[in-house]
Amino acid sequence: MPEIILAVVLLGILVTFHELGHFLAGRRAGVYIHEFSIGMGPALISWQKGETKYSIRLIPLGGFNRFAGEDARDKELDEGVPEDRLLNNLPPEKRAGIIFAGPLANLLIASVAFFLVFSVIGVYAPTTTISEVMPGYPADVAGMRAGDKVLAIDGIPVGSWEDITATVRQRAGQPISLTVERDGERLQMSMVPVDVEGAGVIGIRPTAALRRMNPVRGLYQGVRETLFVSVMWFQGLIGIISGKVAPEVAGPIGITQILGEAARTGPGELAYLFGALSANLALINLLPIPALDGSRLMFLALEKLRGRPIDPEKESLVHFIGFFLLIALFVFVSYQDILRLVR
Repeated sequence: MPEIILAVVLLGILVTFHELGHFLAGRRAGVYIHEFSIGMGPALISWQKGETKYSIRLIPLGGFNRFAGEDARDKELDEGVPEDRLLNNLPPEKRAGIIFAGPLANLLIASVAFFLVFSVIGVYAPTTTISEVMPGYPADVAGMRAGDKVLAIDGIPVGSWEDITATVRQRAGQPISLTVERDGERLQMSMVPVDVEGAGVIGIRPTAALRRMNPVRGLYQGVRETLFVSVMWFQGLIGIISGKVAPEVAGPIGITQILGEAARTGPGELAYLFGALSANLALINLLPIPALDGSRLMFLALEKLRGRPIDPEKESLVHFIGFFLLIALFVFVSYQDILRLVR
């Protein structure tokens, strides 16, 4: 039960910010907004504030903004709304900005989540202090012990575990001298890295320490991690399309299980997964699939190329059909999640 509540809350946050991105961009463009809703199905709670009705609906998946002039089937609802406040009367560029604002909001939330991981929660990173010396390897033969801190290799200072591995890997079969600190005393130890699959190895493992970046560095790293996750997502999608990677899709039940496991592991893992899910939600929405933001952007691109709008009723029909296909996919994926749990 706690896992379900956690999943509903976190996914609700992602959907809320996604729809809020559309909402704020629409407001800025002057579009009349009939309703801002989180969730689908019957309304549990709703209230009117100004011209917009705000709703929380029964099914905690998805959400929507009902923009005036967006759906050709809402002509009666749009009666009395000024022409310049109808969405479809805006230039394609402004409509594209409103549509793209949803995925952009999720990418920003992903960056914030990664920032929290790097600068607030912290991440465990390997240090230059040794946690284990493997028996029979060069470091053990030379007399290294757990707790030794590597200061330099061949007189060149090392500041990170990466410095140690980068140097040792290139020196297979060649003698090296390590300067280590033990109980406040500096010791010199000579050894010859053994060749393991073309890389030098001396048989040591590092300790890990929790590190937090300064806010500026953490913010930069958060944006960079969002880009990294996005690139990996696209590479995975290309792999699936080309048949090189087996498709692995998790529905709400699978995501609930994954979030629960991450929560048990620690806040850092949960925050990182939250950021990755937010980035994935943005990218999935940008796919040219009917009913998703990517499809709407594609219709706007066609409108720009044609120099005239697509028939609103035909576009609405495409999105309507796409919505039900997505619901069917949702049911199928949820069924597969249940089968995996049963097995």
